Amino acid sequence: MMLTDGVPGRRPLRYGVRALAVGLALAADAAVAQQSVSYEDKVKAFEKNVTLLGVPPATVAPDGLVFASVAWTDKRNGTLDDPDGSAAIGFGVGVGDDLFDLQFTANITSLKDDFADSGYLSVRASKRIDSGSIPTYLGLGIGRLGSWGDAEGFDTTFSGSLTAFPVIRLAGAPYPLMLTVGAGNDVREFGRESGVFGGVGIGLTESFGTSVAYNGDNVDLGASFRIPGLDNLGFNAILSDAFDQDGRQRVILSVNWIAANVF
Repeated sequence: MMLTDGVPGRRPLRYGVRALAVGLALAADAAVAQQSVSYEDKVKAFEKNVTLLGVPPATVAPDGLVFASVAWTDKRNGTLDDPDGSAAIGFGVGVGDDLFDLQFTANITSLKDDFADSGYLSVRASKRIDSGSIPTYLGLGIGRLGSWGDAEGFDTTFSGSLTAFPVIRLAGAPYPLMLTVGAGNDVREFGRESGVFGGVGIGLTESFGTSVAYNGDNVDLGASFRIPGLDNLGFNAILSDAFDQDGRQRVILSVNWIAANVF
């Protein structure tokens, strides 16, 4: 029997369920294998560009880091054949003596008309909770705060997630994984229903990482690039609704800038 979301005319969500199951299985296998990975191998592994695109992680920007991002998509909202852009700027703040970290972000939802005429604010909190060899974080987020313009009137969003960073060995070499599972009130039905999400990313080289994520409705495939010598810049690409399960397949490209120890 194939699982569906109960909406007539939509394709089965077997790809998304499988992606989430694979991520959880990898997490269990990696946890068992950590004892065989040396400290030196872990340091070497996390020199690689590990990332997870398409779902909110439990990690946030560290204290004193400022970031900005500009993104472009070929289909606005995944349905309109109308290219558009978005942007975000934010910063991270540490609270107490490693008590937890906060990330504040201003999101601009469209670049079609006047700049910053539509958007909202968001805040996320993150706490490292592991006591073993796998860095593990618990994250809570609130979004769509103080919405303005076209984003005004949407309900506030809430989400929680768990992210772990195990190391695996492939062909004798260590590679970092980023595993996330979570839930929120705006996940399924394209932001209208509560649901779960999850995914797994892997850093393959110092310049390249890739990921697969189940966003609650369909699957996002992601790729992250860093150019040697440009430490403050990163480039991401996402194929959203990768299997065209919901007829919303689109490409999202972004450029990301960071500056550490700003304050």
